[in-house]
Amino acid sequence: MTSCGALNIPYSWKAIQYMVTEVQYGGRITDDLDRELFNTYGQQWLTEAVFQPNYIFNTTFTEYHYAIPDASEHTKIMEHIGTFPVKDSPIIFGLHPNADLTYRLNESIAMLTTLVDTQPKEASGAGGKSREEEVSEKITKELLPQLPPDFVEADIEERLK
Repeated sequence: MTSCGALNIPYSWKAIQYMVTEVQYGGRITDDLDRELFNTYGQQWLTEAVFQPNYIFNTTFTEYHYAIPDASEHTKIMEHIGTFPVKDSPIIFGLHPNADLTYRLNESIAMLTTLVDTQPKEASGAGGKSREEEVSEKITKELLPQLPPDFVEADIEERLK
């Protein structure tokens, strides 16, 4: 077992897990299920095992192996960080691949709801259209033509190669 400095005292992984998941970050988590998930991550990843050679944080995700680099120099660690994927897959966090889609959909709906809610409440009598219809028409006529072409991830990846 690893020792604490020159005192040759073994690490208390339970204490480290508590300090990280409850003391340092736990106070910022307001949802009980989020706290439970974060504590689970702490129990899984704050252990002696992560310091074993070739330890991989999630073996079910095969596109990229998240591991602690075997380096102590700053430049080597930064090079390792540079190899991380631009966008993390939900699989690495133990989530279903559709979790990212659901998150983005919910964020879009919340943004549109906020936009609609911040519109003036008084209608100007524009031909009997509701406020929602006016906003939808404005988005369709003014904003949608300004959008860039659809993002096709496969095409972008091919161009980057």
